[in-house]
Amino acid sequence: MAKRNDKCLPRGVARFGLMVVLAAFDSNALAQSSVSLYGEIDASAVWANNVHGGHQFQLASGLIDGSFWGMQGSEDLGGGSHATFRLERGFSVATGTDQNDHPYYVGLANDKYGALTLGHQYDSIHDYLAPFTLTGGNGGTAFAHPFDNDNANNSWLARNSIKYTSSSFDGLSVGGMYAFSNAAGQFADNRAYSIGANYGNGDFSAGAAWLHTDGRGSTEGGAYDAVTLPGTTRNTFDASVQTQNTFGIGASQVFGPFTLAASWTRSIYGGITDTETGLPARAVAFDNYEINGTWQAGASLSLSGMYTYTKGTYAHWNQGAVQAGYTLTKRTDTYIEAIYQCASAGAPAVINSIMASSRSSQLLFAAGIRHRF
Repeated sequence: MAKRNDKCLPRGVARFGLMVVLAAFDSNALAQSSVSLYGEIDASAVWANNVHGGHQFQLASGLIDGSFWGMQGSEDLGGGSHATFRLERGFSVATGTDQNDHPYYVGLANDKYGALTLGHQYDSIHDYLAPFTLTGGNGGTAFAHPFDNDNANNSWLARNSIKYTSSSFDGLSVGGMYAFSNAAGQFADNRAYSIGANYGNGDFSAGAAWLHTDGRGSTEGGAYDAVTLPGTTRNTFDASVQTQNTFGIGASQVFGPFTLAASWTRSIYGGITDTETGLPARAVAFDNYEINGTWQAGASLSLSGMYTYTKGTYAHWNQGAVQAGYTLTKRTDTYIEAIYQCASAGAPAVINSIMASSRSSQLLFAAGIRHRF
C-alpha cells in the first residue's frame, strides 16, 4: 500500500483539512450531547415570635425551595443508553454564603432499565415518599415536620452514595441507595441505605420508602452528619446516632383542580450521644401524621394547606400551615404563608428554617418572591 506523502500538500491546505475533520467530529459530538444551566433564587421577608423571648424580623433565603444554581447534561451512548451528570450548589440569597444542600452526581441511564448514579444524592425518602407531604411538594422548607425528623424536606443528602432508579413499568417505579462510610476498617460506621417504590394510575398515586443509617454523625466524611433532636436539659442538641430507621407511606388523589394527599412516617433514633458534651441521651421516636391539600383556584393562583400531628417519645407537636402562591410569569411567582406549631411537655416548637422557639409554641408569617432561570 502506498504511503500518503503530506509533503506534496501545501502546509495551509493540510492544516485546513485537519480543522475541517476536527470541526466535523465536534459537531457530531455536540449533536449527541446536551448540557443545560439552570437555577432558582428564592427570598422572603419573615416574622416569627418566641425567638429568644421576642419577635424576629428577618430576610430569609428559600422558604420554599432554597436558592441554587446547577448544570446537568446527557450524552447519547446509543441503544437507548446515556451518560448523565448533575451538579448543583445552594447559596443564601440573603448572605451570599454557600450551602451544601443540593446533589451532584454522574452515572449511566438506559431508557428501559433505569439509571445508576454515584455521588452526593437524595435518598429514597425524598424520591418516593416526600411528594405526598406538603414540604416535599409546593409547600416547601418551612412546612417540614418537627426537626425534619423523617427527611421529607431533604435536609440531609447522602455522601458517598450509589443509587439505582428504575424506569416506570405500568406506573410502578422502584429504587434504592447505598451510602458508604468511607472509613478504613469501619465499613458500617456512618453508612446508610434506603429503598422505595411509587405507583401512579391516572389521578391516583402512592409511595413508600425506608431509610436506615448506622453510626450517623460519628465520623467525618461518612454518609450523614449529626442530626438535631429535642433535648431534656436543652431545647435542641446535635446528636450522633448509632441506629436510625425512618419509613412511611403516602398517597394522593386528584379531583379536578384539587389534590388531596396524606402520609404517615415513623423515625426511630437509638444509641444517641450529645456531640457537644459526649453524654448519652435517651432514644427518641417520632410518628408524623399529615393531611394536605392544594387547590388550583385559577390560572395564576394556588392555595395550599396542611395539618400534621407528630407523636414523639416524650412530647407531641401540632402544626398547621397555609400558603397562597401567585404566578406572575412562567419563571416568576410570589407567595405568602403562615405556620403555627405548638408542643407539649415543655418541648420546643421548631418551625423548620428558623431558630427554635424559646417556648412551646411558635407562629411564622412570610411573604416572598421566587425566580427560576
